[in-house]
Amino acid sequence: MKQKSLFSAAMVAVLAISFGTTSADDDGEKEKTRGEKRLERILEKYEPTGETRQCVPLRYLRDSKIIDDQTIFFHGAGKKAYMNRLPHRCISLAREERFMYSTSISQLCRAEIITVLDSFGRQWGSCGLGDFEVWQKKASSDKDDD
Repeated sequence: MKQKSLFSAAMVAVLAISFGTTSADDDGEKEKTRGEKRLERILEKYEPTGETRQCVPLRYLRDSKIIDDQTIFFHGAGKKAYMNRLPHRCISLAREERFMYSTSISQLCRAEIITVLDSFGRQWGSCGLGDFEVWQKKASSDKDDD
């Protein structure tokens, strides 16, 4: 299902300013978090299309990058990618940077449950996914590798 997203530009702005900071350097400037750095790299190569989907076929998903405790960026096949903003904060997702899911269909869908894992594979909690916002590679990034 495709539908126009009314908050694409607003979401980019919110993502860009919603991260906490880790520390300050000698000049008093704040150091960027891993998620902020990842988001900057994503914004260099991708842009939101304004479309959202409730489900994405698993065969179109290549890997994922955790932005923060509420945002996951899924690299897709070809020029597409998907930003998923979970409806609620998923505790420890950004810190652990790994999760698992189990689905009986060949798609990953909104409300699908993901489980945060630590480096030993222990489960830390579960959260539901949100809608998948479709992003596309920028024309200048077509030849770049992810």
